Amino acid sequence: MKILHIGSYNRNLGDNAALYNVRLEFDKFIKDIEWESSDIHEDFWTKRNDQELTIKKLNQGFDCVVVGGGGLIEYRGYESHDTKYKLPFNKRVLESIDCPVFFVGLGINYFRGLEGFSDEAALSLKETFLHSSGFSLRNDGSEAIFRNITGLKSEEIPDPGLIYDFESPDKQYITRSLIQPAFNNNDKQNQGRYGSSENIISLVGFAEDNHLSAFPHTPKDFKYFKNFLVDKLEMSENLKFKNTLGFTKLYMCFDSVVAMRGHGQLISIGLNVPGIYLSTQDKVRDFSFLNGFAKYNVDIKQENWLETLKVKHKNLTVDKDYLEEWYSIRHKNMKVWKDKFNSFIESCAKKIN
Repeated sequence: MKILHIGSYNRNLGDNAALYNVRLEFDKFIKDIEWESSDIHEDFWTKRNDQELTIKKLNQGFDCVVVGGGGLIEYRGYESHDTKYKLPFNKRVLESIDCPVFFVGLGINYFRGLEGFSDEAALSLKETFLHSSGFSLRNDGSEAIFRNITGLKSEEIPDPGLIYDFESPDKQYITRSLIQPAFNNNDKQNQGRYGSSENIISLVGFAEDNHLSAFPHTPKDFKYFKNFLVDKLEMSENLKFKNTLGFTKLYMCFDSVVAMRGHGQLISIGLNVPGIYLSTQDKVRDFSFLNGFAKYNVDIKQENWLETLKVKHKNLTVDKDYLEEWYSIRHKNMKVWKDKFNSFIESCAKKIN
């Protein structure tokens, strides 16, 4: 069985983890898969999503194509592509491929201040959904955005970054804590995230006052903080796809996290590491509110966000009831999430065999 797996490789721990876990789940249902990685940046973006090149790339004797996970549905910055959005798919492309194509737990990435799809991009996304062999979105509010864009309803499953066959034990006390930062190269995106440079300075001060180690997911995260868990040289090695599992397990060396990236939130929850979720993107806030973690979320748009963050972080370390409630919410969710994820992948596998 030969499967082409499209995603964003070796740039961000969260994307690597989502891709890695998708493969692990498919491997449970199909024996002896020969996986071939296809990086969406190198294989498609550099060609501006040229449809003829896409079709040629995908018609090379694969038994199926798997796309995702990861936040691969975006519009801003991809307006010039043939499909008018980030994915290289529309009706014409999918009808020209001679094997099934599955989209697994994808996220729709909206950065604050840069929301929205053009009519052309919305049509391509709608066509991709209608002409896929299986399509699912992750449980961070992406499905509601999809309905708003297309008028259609997609299946919703947990982000693959949430699903593991192992986890940390429940902790009685919180001692070692992380902060998982989120920065962008784009100044407008950073402005949308933080609102002001003063907010960033306050956040750095909070991390230093609480002796938090910073866990970057991508080279873009090496800003402002000092006490990084890995340096840039280690990051370049750890971000190789083959090293995903070991890098991800670093979360399990800590008792809690202040997570800012979507996958910082999701991976830590999947590994049973309690956290406070500092929303600088709607997807972090929406995941918290949609999945029972509202009491553990802080939005940087709140006027008193810093004081709220301090209180909630302290509560996680000293309030036993607050900590136990986090575990209760997480454990209840995990059973449902694992069943949904397993069911979707099993349904895809049946369409291949």
